[in-house]
Amino acid sequence: MRDNGTFVLAPKIETLAERLAAHGYDTAAVVSAVVLARHQGLDQGFRVYDDDLGTGYAQGSVVSERTADVTTAAALKAMGGLKPPFFLWVHYYDPHEEYRPPTRFADAAKGPHRLYDGEIAFMDEQLGELLKKLPKETDVLAVGDHGEMLGEHGEATHGLLLYRAARRVPLILAGPDVPAGKTSDCLVRTVDVTPTLLALAGQKAGGLDGQSLLPLPPGASCSRETYTESFLPFFAYKWYPLRSLGDDRFLYMKAPKSSLYDLKADPGESRDLAPTQGKAAQGWEGRLVALLHALGEKLEAPVKPDNVLSAEQRRQLASLGYLGGVAEGPVTGSLPDPRAMTGIARDLHAATQTVQEGHCDQALPRLQAIVKEDPHNFPALSLAGFCLRQAGRTESALNLFQRAEKENDLNAVPIADAAGCLLDLGRKAEAEKEFRRALALDPAQAAAASALARMLRQRGDRKGAEGVLDTALRVGAHEPEIYLERGVARAESGNLDSALADFREAARRAPANPVPLENAARTAYDLKRYRDASLLYEQLLRIAPNRGDLWKTEGAIYLYELEDRNEALRCFRRALLLESDPGEKAKLEGLVKELGG
Repeated sequence: MRDNGTFVLAPKIETLAERLAAHGYDTAAVVSAVVLARHQGLDQGFRVYDDDLGTGYAQGSVVSERTADVTTAAALKAMGGLKPPFFLWVHYYDPHEEYRPPTRFADAAKGPHRLYDGEIAFMDEQLGELLKKLPKETDVLAVGDHGEMLGEHGEATHGLLLYRAARRVPLILAGPDVPAGKTSDCLVRTVDVTPTLLALAGQKAGGLDGQSLLPLPPGASCSRETYTESFLPFFAYKWYPLRSLGDDRFLYMKAPKSSLYDLKADPGESRDLAPTQGKAAQGWEGRLVALLHALGEKLEAPVKPDNVLSAEQRRQLASLGYLGGVAEGPVTGSLPDPRAMTGIARDLHAATQTVQEGHCDQALPRLQAIVKEDPHNFPALSLAGFCLRQAGRTESALNLFQRAEKENDLNAVPIADAAGCLLDLGRKAEAEKEFRRALALDPAQAAAASALARMLRQRGDRKGAEGVLDTALRVGAHEPEIYLERGVARAESGNLDSALADFREAARRAPANPVPLENAARTAYDLKRYRDASLLYEQLLRIAPNRGDLWKTEGAIYLYELEDRNEALRCFRRALLLESDPGEKAKLEGLVKELGG
């Protein structure tokens, strides 16, 4: 699993959860970001895998996530259904961009990274709530997967560079099987987590890359060799993928121009020793090559997703005229060094924030400049395409989405985006083919599933539409637009009870969107469930208070169905304040007068 959106964990890989389940452990996971959705293959071995982010899908962020308090509540619910012995994985996502801690944590934090620190404090509080309710005999391991650069070496967040700020993470162990109050200065690694947990569970941990952290080694003789990599530069930008190898003294970073750092003398990794200590650097490179060779890899060969497409996916793609595979070139020293490209990365980061704030018009010129300067930049191509489509420049957007497809043809998102452009241009047959291609790669891709279902429904194939949506939900889609579209299909088929349930679910997941609520209210009315309809319209009016038509509808329900003249009068008075048409205004005035207003 070496790049989000490209890799899927192959079924042949044995996970920690699978090994523990085989030894009688009950297993559950609660994850908090869309990048860990079950269709990435990470649910292997878990009896319960809760990847439903609820309202997190509608928050308007680049990455859908749920907040720490919601995660803790979900974790406690999952724990309540586990039988001992159990293994519970709880994944918190908050200290990631965008940094949006609750106000009380933002106000309490000081320093230059107040919002980031606030998210850490919020997560820390929620971890405390979880720990309070764990059985006393539980062993706990808390670990971060990476740090944030926060501007060091030119990187704003993480994923691009391999310096200390990204590599160094917290790792804390506690429980009845762990010596209390001990701190170890030994170099440890996230690869040591699995063997440590297996050891705590009394299981053998042979055949793994890491080693158990327990018992703590005596003295200072505890050095380990640690490998790190980032393939995001290669898969996202076609830049050189950085790798490093180090111990508790030195770090060797393999790049087009490799570097060697003395971590004790230079903890900020600002002085490259490779130009003056060439033999030492060559020795480290030899060790890195040997390590990769033992893993069946080479430095200059691109890493390919393993078993990423099933036989059924390949059949579907072949039927659409596609073979499928990662569009890639060789990894050579001629690729840009990510450390020299941090300016472009910063510009892209700033443009992304501008788009998130709703100002595509301001971001587009800079995105277009990035695409011109760095033509294989997958995120810039995709984001510029999004802004062009927002501006109504659909042909230009289509061109950029199709270019993005070629940079990584296993990613369903630009394919779905291109299909949307084709649909906007009236090229329906091409659009349908591309939506089906996106769904062959990722059947949970919400934009493709809802759009294809709408196309099928509009030409009378409601059964086919519901089939697409049912499949998406079955394999792990949770987005509100899936429920909304299925509700429309069911309503058109006359299945009003099921349609109402879908509209309610869509409204629950997207509480600021009036469309699902309006559909739910209308459907409840059609079912003659007038009290429910009235309550739904009241909820709708809280987010759309200036729609006079809704106030009139609500007033009519109170007057004619619920026979509540006072509530009807309240609604008609509000509608009267909003009415601009003279004829309608006269009617409302008469009705208000008749009701005693």
